[in-house]
Amino acid sequence: MSDLTTKERRKLETFFEMSGGYFLDFSNNSLAQFIAESVDIELYSDKYEIGSGSKANRMRAIWDLESNQLVGKLIREIIEDDDDKHLLYPYNKNRNQELKSHCLQIAMRLENTSFPVAPSPTKQPNIINTQVHNAPVMHPSAAGVFKAVSQHFPQENPVYNTPITPQKNKVFIVHGHDDLAKEQLARFVSQIGLEPIILHEQASSSKTIIEKIEKYAGEVCFAIVLYTPCDQGSKAGLTELSPRARQNVIFEHGYFIGKLGRENVTAIVKGNIEKPNDISGVVYENFDAAGAWKFKLAKEMKESGCEIDMNRII
Repeated sequence: MSDLTTKERRKLETFFEMSGGYFLDFSNNSLAQFIAESVDIELYSDKYEIGSGSKANRMRAIWDLESNQLVGKLIREIIEDDDDKHLLYPYNKNRNQELKSHCLQIAMRLENTSFPVAPSPTKQPNIINTQVHNAPVMHPSAAGVFKAVSQHFPQENPVYNTPITPQKNKVFIVHGHDDLAKEQLARFVSQIGLEPIILHEQASSSKTIIEKIEKYAGEVCFAIVLYTPCDQGSKAGLTELSPRARQNVIFEHGYFIGKLGRENVTAIVKGNIEKPNDISGVVYENFDAAGAWKFKLAKEMKESGCEIDMNRII
């Protein structure tokens, strides 16, 4: 069973609009299909029938009966699906972005916690999970979240307990939905003698997305975060929408700053888009058509210790 706290449940139930038995704008069939595809669970089986058997109650049953990692994965994928719906149908109801950030933090904690946080009375507490549970309360910004998390995990893979060995010829590329920009960036990284690591191109090996990020983050010497105008948003109360990067891009940007250090992360920005304003000292380079970004990026990577053949830039 998951170890969701009462406070976490209250935040999730508010964000997912579970009062009255509902769950966001899902119908019975669409929610059942989504959960089956995401975590291979039959929502309307007897196992999850509690109370009235409503969508909300069945979701609560999943939270009660299933593992931390499964519940975390499901929460994260539902939030990502809701983001995709807003991208396709921008006139849908706007969500509370701060509350969404809190819910993503909850999903992240669950996906990285194999066992309940509270220790058994007769057993020693799990060191990894106790450290995460007792970590200071964090402001819901990607950088703060992931920097704190990376400091509370030992320098080993927490799931497979294998040593982390960074390699000077591997670079992680964080990207949104702009496939052309992503391919241009990946080709340049290969051109100068480095190996680009693009998450969706790597084997899953039954790992969750956050587990894959953790695995490959331990192997790279540098991370490039590609900011492209894939989303739109604004401050509450304003009607004019501004271009923004995908939520996962900002999320992973913060993670790699905490994991590798600011000096080993560069953001490449395409177009005039909003950037996080709470990460001081971060390097941003413009993805210009003339290609000046290539020289600046290569210089940053070489300075960080990556093995680059500067003669291959042109």
